[in-house]
Amino acid sequence: MIGALPPTLMIRCLLADLLAGVIADLTPVLGARVERVLIYLLLLRRTLDGARPTPVLGVGETLAMPFETARRHVAALAAAGRCRRVAGGMIVAGRPLDDPTLGPRLARVHDRTVALVERLAAAALLPVLTAVPGAYDWTVGLAIAVDLTLAIAAAEQWRCAKPVDRVLLAALLAGNAAAITADPALFRRAAPPHQLTPGWRPVRGRLVAEALHLPEATVRRRFVNLGAAVEVTADGLALRPDWLTDAAGEAVGAALNGALRRHLAQLARHRFPLDAAATAYRRGTPASLNFG
Repeated sequence: MIGALPPTLMIRCLLADLLAGVIADLTPVLGARVERVLIYLLLLRRTLDGARPTPVLGVGETLAMPFETARRHVAALAAAGRCRRVAGGMIVAGRPLDDPTLGPRLARVHDRTVALVERLAAAALLPVLTAVPGAYDWTVGLAIAVDLTLAIAAAEQWRCAKPVDRVLLAALLAGNAAAITADPALFRRAAPPHQLTPGWRPVRGRLVAEALHLPEATVRRRFVNLGAAVEVTADGLALRPDWLTDAAGEAVGAALNGALRRHLAQLARHRFPLDAAATAYRRGTPASLNFG
């Protein structure tokens, strides 16, 4: 008999897909660097929250980046007209939600969280929450989506220091589990990855690079340096089972599960229609990333 995938691992797969999707949505307009996407999301979140400026030092500390790395990427975003300096630090520039290139992609970031809620419900993993009645403001939902994305990106920082590596591992997990997460019925009956069931599929590094719009050479080099987490097979790359299921992996899964519950509760408090999530879409269900 095929065992059930543990709920925390199911959730981890879905959250990995959310993070990878958000990065893929924004690298084409913010530059092919994961760090710039995460920095922009942080500045966007704080700008939406009353236009709070963030000093570069605070950017680095929040995202676990060395100061010089944060400074360099903030400067690149500023040079591209995506952020600007004010008294007290940096904020996003202009009106990003009305920007013809950036606005639709930020709506898609929001919609990926809507899709996450739908997929959690389909897999019987959505916590029982009661939404506050009233009109839902999607920009508040976007802010919560950004918070959740940043929480996912930070979950493994204590054992994987570089943001790009954490995103690549998330993308790899999303790709390995893509056939399972796309089918709620399979999702409920698939076995854990260490049982090597057909539902878990290796992914070519080239396809990860293409999906995230990152340089292939960079992705290949980073995966080589991630040998403790990544197994090379004849068919491609896969996360090593013990990376997901050892004590450290279980702790990450539990932390992500807690983060998800907190952010879903925030959505409920801000009138997100949990019992009719499809009505919250701005542009419709986002396309899945293509991992082959």
